[in-house]
Amino acid sequence: METALARLRAKTDQELCTLIARQLHRARRLAGRGAYRDAAKDFLAARALLAGAGIPPEERARLERLMHQVRQTIELPVTAVA
Repeated sequence: METALARLRAKTDQELCTLIARQLHRARRLAGRGAYRDAAKDFLAARALLAGAGIPPEERARLERLMHQVRQTIELPVTAVA
């Protein structure tokens, strides 16, 4: 029973990683088109999912690097205007 539960948890974590990555890529595309508000919403949703996820450290590091890149993309136009 524990083995089946561990496999289910691993599958769920992998699907969560995929969802987070998709949201971050979508946020980057939206920011590239100038839809910064929508990009920020996707970014914040991905950040909330990542905070509560039991993701392996190497995958978490990859997603955090992607999150950092997306955050820079979203914030750049705001700081460039100011």
